[in-house]
Amino acid sequence: MLSTGSKLFVGLAGLTAAAFTVYGITQNFGALGSLGLFFLMLALIGLATAVIFTRDGNISAMDTAAVQNAPAGTRPAGDSMWPFVAAASAVLLIVGLVTDKRYFVAGLGVMIVAIVEWMVRAWADRASADAAFNQGIRRRIMHPLELPLAGLAGLAVVIYGFSRMMLAADKNIGPVIFGVGAALVLLFGVTFSAKSNMRRSMVVGICAVGGVAVVAGGIASASIGQRDAITTAREEDHFASRNLANRECDGGESEGDENASGAVSLQSNTLATFTFNGTNLEVDQIAGSLDGQALTVDRGNTVSIFFVNEAAEHHRLRIYAGTKASDTKGADGNPIVTDVEFCTRAIGEGKTQLLTFTMPKPSAADPEGYYAEVPGVEGARVEVVVP
Repeated sequence: MLSTGSKLFVGLAGLTAAAFTVYGITQNFGALGSLGLFFLMLALIGLATAVIFTRDGNISAMDTAAVQNAPAGTRPAGDSMWPFVAAASAVLLIVGLVTDKRYFVAGLGVMIVAIVEWMVRAWADRASADAAFNQGIRRRIMHPLELPLAGLAGLAVVIYGFSRMMLAADKNIGPVIFGVGAALVLLFGVTFSAKSNMRRSMVVGICAVGGVAVVAGGIASASIGQRDAITTAREEDHFASRNLANRECDGGESEGDENASGAVSLQSNTLATFTFNGTNLEVDQIAGSLDGQALTVDRGNTVSIFFVNEAAEHHRLRIYAGTKASDTKGADGNPIVTDVEFCTRAIGEGKTQLLTFTMPKPSAADPEGYYAEVPGVEGARVEVVVP
């Protein structure tokens, strides 16, 4: 006799076969509809065959061994936190899509770990009828992997979340947050060590709440963004990286010049030293081809030079290296042309700055030629020759 499940699948398969026949005749066996009904019929026939073969998983009441070993007669799996962790990782994935892709990657990693842990836990709970033995099997398999990885992942999440909070907070509030966080860590550490008989679940709960608080604060801070001073410094390129559009190389001072380093290691491998005495700019080049009258730089080579300020005021060194057409077009439809320039930060009397740069084109390509100058000081200029 056919079981209930097999009857349902056989009936659905027959109904699909009839629908396939009717549709094929009336629609001249159109490719899309006929193909879909045909494969649906094959799938239902396959399911009906499997159900008939297994008889819906039913066993005879007279088969004592089968009754004892049936899944319905086994002890149910114990409580597990991994379904909750998997759900939380799904939430982190969604939050990461909106705020920060790094949270998305973290959520994906946590979800993979949760699925693996859930599978191993479900398998171990049914390894035998002895719950202690099953727990021991799981520990022997997973503890060598999960303990180091969990500690590393937890530490990374806490550090990253706390760093987002510090970057978003005002510079006057940041030290307060850091001090309060350190005090809380010290307080709970002393409490845990003093009360050695404290329940393990309580310790884990307190640590989990602290970790969740840091992660939540990091997510909120990442959505707000970094404080204005950091964002402005990055956009305006205060530290003279290779963002040519926003570099500040004029004669004035800016926020990026605050607390500029005035010392350079004597072991720095430099091509030349520029010295400004308040009126004139001089260059002393090692093995220079023009005997100190100009700076000679090979095209494409990355070189470093010293700038020494002997004037009483703060000054910087600027090197002009022609112009460059950007990908952005102006109102007239032509590409916007910007100066290719490299500069140090403004430094005070007796200070030294190191400048590293690469000349992109020969100096003959620019009608004005290349030069090094102290912005704002007339006549403080030295020619730069790029063969």
